[in-house]
Amino acid sequence: MKNKLHSRFCIIVATLSISWAQQQYISPEDIKTEWGNYTTFQKQELVNFATFLYDERFYERALLSYFQFLYKYPKDELEMAAYFQIAKCYESLENWELARNYYNRILDESPPGSLPANAAQYQLYYIMLTNEEYSGIIDSTENTDDPYELVFRAYSHFELLEWQEARQAFKAAESLFDHAYYSKQIRSWYKAIKTAENAPLKERTPALLSSLAPGGGFIYLKQTENAIGAMGTSFLLYAAMLTMPSIAQKGGLSVMDNRQGMLPVSGDLVTKNGVFQTSAGYQIPNKISLESKRGGVFIPPVIIAIGLYAGSMWMAIHDIDESNRKLVRRFAGRVTAKLPIERFMDYNTPDFIIK
Repeated sequence: MKNKLHSRFCIIVATLSISWAQQQYISPEDIKTEWGNYTTFQKQELVNFATFLYDERFYERALLSYFQFLYKYPKDELEMAAYFQIAKCYESLENWELARNYYNRILDESPPGSLPANAAQYQLYYIMLTNEEYSGIIDSTENTDDPYELVFRAYSHFELLEWQEARQAFKAAESLFDHAYYSKQIRSWYKAIKTAENAPLKERTPALLSSLAPGGGFIYLKQTENAIGAMGTSFLLYAAMLTMPSIAQKGGLSVMDNRQGMLPVSGDLVTKNGVFQTSAGYQIPNKISLESKRGGVFIPPVIIAIGLYAGSMWMAIHDIDESNRKLVRRFAGRVTAKLPIERFMDYNTPDFIIK
């Protein structure tokens, strides 16, 4: 009896459980809503995970998450933001070509003037600036009225040592920004440009006078390697001229003399004070002697020394423009390191965030 009651109780409980479970999804809309909540949770987790990887600079792993997002949620509202983050990852990995590809994809698939399109274009200018494609930036930003593009243009002119054009671009950008923050940032550039214009450059006359000493012109131009080479070569030539005399025979033998009886063959020839002495069994005439001659030896080193001297003077004068350019370029490099373009890259970018 108890077993029958227990069986009936189990059947009733099972029936009620099935009935209750069925009531949880009483319609397809309820099922769709529940499933939607589940997939939204998955999407949020994927977005958070990709963002975490990017913020922690795990760019290669972040790329996998962004591509996974695009595969799972095609044509999603975050698609352009995902492309932007992919390009940023490639940019951080210095894979410039792939970064350009995804920025250009945003430009192709976004309306002109939209936030994603503008941000992608600015990043393309940043890549060009990083890769020293200054002329390309200047050509692309001609007649622009975008303050950020004008800043990229100003930086490019400055890197090309075009002070006046850089100043004009910064002034135009400051006017369009019309904000105290940007005016303060740009004001530092006015000072840098003025300093560059008044930089103490090397002059030809001091370079020529310095060249009177071997390697002096190169020292004036701060070309250390060339100066050491010129001074070292000059020292070797002078040492060669002073230590390499030639020895020649003074006097000779008469045609009528018996040379067979006078020329020693045993190697026991003796000289004293440069004069041949009588060797055993041989009659050497005293009119034959040795003498040192330096004049003939001097000629080749002197010619080389004069050529080196004249060449170093010509090089010192010829290289002065390039030396000045390098001097200013070093200054420009220090300025851009102290005032990097990133200070102006505060424009809006696509947010990879589920709102």
